[in-house]
Amino acid sequence: MNESISLSVGQNLKRIRKELNLKQYAITGGKITRNLISLIENDKTPLYEDNAKIIAETMNIALEEKKLDIIIEPEDILNPARYDAKKRADEYIEELKNFLDEKNFEIKEEKLEEIERFLNHWNLSDKKATIYELIGDLCYYKHDLDNEYKYLTRALDYSFIYPQKKDVYKIVLKLVANYINTGKYEEAIRLGNFGLGSQKEMTDRSKGLFYYNIGLAYSHLNRPDNCLDQVNMAKKYIKNVNDNVAIRIMILEGNSFTKKKEYDKALEAYAHALEMLRDHQNDYEGLYLVYINSIEVFINQKNHSKVTEYLDLIMDVFPHLTKMPHYITNAYLDVSDAYSFLKKYDSCEKYLKIALKSAKNKNEKELQSRILLKMFDFYTERDEDEKIDYVMRELTEYISNIPKDDKTALSAKLILYYLKDKDEEKAKKLAQKIINKGGNV
Repeated sequence: MNESISLSVGQNLKRIRKELNLKQYAITGGKITRNLISLIENDKTPLYEDNAKIIAETMNIALEEKKLDIIIEPEDILNPARYDAKKRADEYIEELKNFLDEKNFEIKEEKLEEIERFLNHWNLSDKKATIYELIGDLCYYKHDLDNEYKYLTRALDYSFIYPQKKDVYKIVLKLVANYINTGKYEEAIRLGNFGLGSQKEMTDRSKGLFYYNIGLAYSHLNRPDNCLDQVNMAKKYIKNVNDNVAIRIMILEGNSFTKKKEYDKALEAYAHALEMLRDHQNDYEGLYLVYINSIEVFINQKNHSKVTEYLDLIMDVFPHLTKMPHYITNAYLDVSDAYSFLKKYDSCEKYLKIALKSAKNKNEKELQSRILLKMFDFYTERDEDEKIDYVMRELTEYISNIPKDDKTALSAKLILYYLKDKDEEKAKKLAQKIINKGGNV
């Protein structure tokens, strides 16, 4: 990165202008003359900061008209080394994009540290926004949701520095999805509504995605009426039946009707989604979602034959689901529940164990705790003490890897105190209260 060693400020201005394919008259802003630009570029007169601001602003207007995602700052013109740094940042951006294109999501720690050192050295806010977003994308695909959140939040912070940046909503949308994937549903709703109102220049499809994700958050909160309101809004913006998001919207609609116990409407929505999927033969994720959500209806209707039929359909798509790491653990867990309903307990246990292994391999902490709880209930109902010991060993390992908070510590200490004092009844009541509340005291 030694391009600027012999460049003067004037020569740097000329370099930037030519690389951006702009004529001298196109960067005057009507406030300075083309002749002055020529004098500056030929080192006949110095470039002062006020004129650098005018030139940078004019360049950005021209770049926006060309729909180029490039931002020039006065410092880029006045400091050739800084402009070189921006070009180096562009190289990092291309490198990260290649990682994504090649599905090489495991970025080496040394490379990440190198990029971080570079960004810490140079105050390149626009490049930081892009680079952090790309690193966040890599984290998403390797299911590192904590780091995805960290880098997307950084990207959003730096994006707000540039009001002319038109696609900030895309980062917001990714953060909404992150909140949903990490169980922060109220936060997802608030951020989703903020995203809808934050930028006017948003595609209809993006608006539909916001409404869909807000609806998904409401669904997780078991608020089906609110979810259906969002579904109806999403439908207004995503009308193309060939769009896979339109299929997901129909599935979400069916799920909401299931929660409202309106099973005929739910099955009608799933049938509609299945019809749309005929033109998406490789959308195995969509097929799985239709089948498993239909099974939920059939379980509620106590329709054993239909549950069996749709389980067979799921088994047909299972080999393809292994290529979709974000769904596979949930899929194993869902199948286990279906086998439990059919009283096929060996198969139920088999898929619980597979789900636990998958959750551990992908560091899915929330799913891991859910699976361990299901396994504990499964074995205690059958008085299988040895297997309960296995769950306890897994639980001990799981607990040792999660941060302790004050409420958890207090709950455990109170139970131990009551047991030590031989007041088992109080210990039982406290434990039951924690279980019923779904958390700590």
